[in-house]
Amino acid sequence: MVIGRFPERIVVIGAGMAGLVCTLELMKKGYSVRLLEANSQPGGRIYTMRDQFADGLFCEIGAAFIGAHHFLTLSYAQQAGVQLINLPVPNRSLSYIDGRLIIDSPAEPALWPVSLTAEERILGYAGMLEKYLKPGLKAAGDPFLPGWPTQQAAQLDSMTMEEYLKGQGASSGAIKLFEIGYMQMLGDGIGKVSALQRLLDLKMVSSESNTQTIVGGMDQLPKKLALTIGSNISYGCAVTHIEHSNKGVVIQFTNSGEVFTICCDRVIVAIPSTVLRTIHFSPPLSKEKNDVIQNQLSTSVTRTVIQSRTRFWNSLSSFTTVNTDLKIGWLLDATFTQTKSKRGLICSYSSGESARVISRAGNFNSAVSEIKQVLPELSYNYEGGTVFSWDHNPYSRGAYAWYKPKQMLRMLPALSSEQGRIYFAGDNTSLFPGWIEGAISSALRAVNQIIANN
Repeated sequence: MVIGRFPERIVVIGAGMAGLVCTLELMKKGYSVRLLEANSQPGGRIYTMRDQFADGLFCEIGAAFIGAHHFLTLSYAQQAGVQLINLPVPNRSLSYIDGRLIIDSPAEPALWPVSLTAEERILGYAGMLEKYLKPGLKAAGDPFLPGWPTQQAAQLDSMTMEEYLKGQGASSGAIKLFEIGYMQMLGDGIGKVSALQRLLDLKMVSSESNTQTIVGGMDQLPKKLALTIGSNISYGCAVTHIEHSNKGVVIQFTNSGEVFTICCDRVIVAIPSTVLRTIHFSPPLSKEKNDVIQNQLSTSVTRTVIQSRTRFWNSLSSFTTVNTDLKIGWLLDATFTQTKSKRGLICSYSSGESARVISRAGNFNSAVSEIKQVLPELSYNYEGGTVFSWDHNPYSRGAYAWYKPKQMLRMLPALSSEQGRIYFAGDNTSLFPGWIEGAISSALRAVNQIIANN
């Protein structure tokens, strides 16, 4: 509990998962907390798109699943009382490369249309992942152990993921395969992103069978946490100025065109760096803090969602996702847990330059054409669709943080440290940007920083 007659007044900015957890934990400890959110709903980049599709169908535009070892996320899901469901585990994978659909399974390994070494062809895709990634995953180490980052981790942060793979002996053909699908969905791809960040992110993707999602939509988690917070949340409040001193903090925000001011003892800023740049600080933040906020990169992500009259893709045995070499990127069945309608939703997940191209005005039809290339029967089942770009969302201005070589280990300490009475949270200040687990861990760290300074 807070010592003293009156608890400290804390303002939290941003009602994504980091801001929600900060608020809940501080309230539990007796602090007086006010949560300001610019949007009209909680969740941040946990966004379940509804009301645009028939038959009550919905599509995850942001965070879509919870890994088996995401213990913090699972804990808060349990606290919120949401129901989880296991994702299906396909017995084969589908890829679309050079204009044809390729099926790969342990029983029938694919004949990949790329130049592989004789050993790589024997290993197959799964074997190549094991051979080339296992040493790096070990070298990346455990960030939660004392002494991290190790010298090996620092070496990984000094190179791109592509350079790491080449150093492990991966052929150009193997690297091309790795560029198709999940490994390409961070920043501007494996040719640009820090090998350390890419490998730490891969550790977040559980290989176990019980990866889960939330029944009824991922947005049920932040909504239920927000209900617990209740009237301590104020929506439609866009913070514009933060004035701070050793005596307290004065925050200015707008609501419905009017300007308001709130005073507090401390503030937690739990919004992405891309949005944080729009807030004026007086006095200015330190040069080091300001530099990392201004220069932290954000992954471009665009989702194209198509409504289909039938789920014709169910005839493709074990279809849940298709990795493609097209601009649409990763293609998935967005409604595999929704069984009440015969209709279905197909969603593409584009990142990097491909995402920026698709998000430009007039490019929706080209994305639909690419999806039809992969799934020709869509031509007879198409009922409409939409495009959502995280770059164009005013509350995020990008999806999740990414780092070039020599940025991650240099920037993270400055991003996560407090400055006077100002504290910082959000998945972009954590080791695991883009994950709910990263957002929650950053929130708990910020709360502990406040407690330590009381």
